[in-house]
Amino acid sequence: MGAPLVWINGFPGVGKLTIATALQAIDEHIILIDNHKMIDPVEAKFSRDHPDYQRERRAQREAVFARHVTADDAKDHTIVFTDCQSDNDLGRAVATEYKLAAETAGRDFIPVYLSCDKHENLKRVSSAERVGSKTTKLTSKAILKDILSNNELFRFEGCSSLTLDITQLSPAEAALQIRSHIQKCAGETA
Repeated sequence: MGAPLVWINGFPGVGKLTIATALQAIDEHIILIDNHKMIDPVEAKFSRDHPDYQRERRAQREAVFARHVTADDAKDHTIVFTDCQSDNDLGRAVATEYKLAAETAGRDFIPVYLSCDKHENLKRVSSAERVGSKTTKLTSKAILKDILSNNELFRFEGCSSLTLDITQLSPAEAALQIRSHIQKCAGETA
């Protein structure tokens, strides 16, 4: 069995990449793949409403899965993905691609769901660091308010998942809790 695939799902600005980076800092066997490394190349070619946008996004994910999830030389590395998928048809379909990639590679699939207080989330989404990130990350408080009001985060059923409210947690504290959960899951399958 290969090392697990950890899928961190949370709304924009919650702190997925910050926490995943802190997790990678305490575990040298982690390969971190930020969702914007897969989104931004597609957004450079197509707007989100373009008919080919979702097809290109899927092709991008498949290429990353082939390189980092199913490749033999990556089997010893825990693969951590950040993502934002809502509980709708598209979100469920995309999220399921990660789970299927893990299963195909013989990896445990460990979903982690991050949330924080709405006021804090709105503050984080427009932080100077995020605005200056040179990515396509959402930085609009108005759009985030709409997302939070009209969407629920997608959550898998029947998986050894972890849900963290990170409003009061530092990135290092959240990373330690995630690492502990990964170790617990590894112990359950050993």
